Amino acid sequence: MSTSEILNILLGTGLVGLMVAVATMKATVRKANADAEKAKADAEKAKADAETVRITNTENATRILVENIVKPLKDELNATRTDLQATKKEMASTKREMARLRKAVEAASGCRHADYCPVLFKLRDNPKDADSAGADIFDFREERHDCGSDQSDNDTDGARESGAHGDIRGQPP
Repeated sequence: MSTSEILNILLGTGLVGLMVAVATMKATVRKANADAEKAKADAEKAKADAETVRITNTENATRILVENIVKPLKDELNATRTDLQATKKEMASTKREMARLRKAVEAASGCRHADYCPVLFKLRDNPKDADSAGADIFDFREERHDCGSDQSDNDTDGARESGAHGDIRGQPP
């Protein structure tokens, strides 16, 4: 066998086939790498799209939460604060009125007509002890005041009460 025959056998089938196979394989590898890069880019794009959707959903949920829960709660809180301020003012006013009433009642105890004062009787009347609802305070006062005696008023200023004798609905003695 000559060298040309050897070369012919080698070059005829094996070497040319090998070269074609290598060239084809290089193209196939390049195509596979390109496909892999494209798949990788598509995967990254899909991840980015998924992240965008997640962020959008979170923003929508937050907006709905704020509109439907936070804003009404803030409005209710502000209304409650306003009511509380009004109640505090009313309580302060009531406290001042109670202090004035307490001073007036304390001062009324020293009055010369305190024994027959219908206001003090009403203040002394305990609602838990009242057996008959609607009992008139003046009926109690008449029984207490009307002793059946014809004593005159012992005032030194000489002023007389208006009304008939035994009429307690006039000025107190």
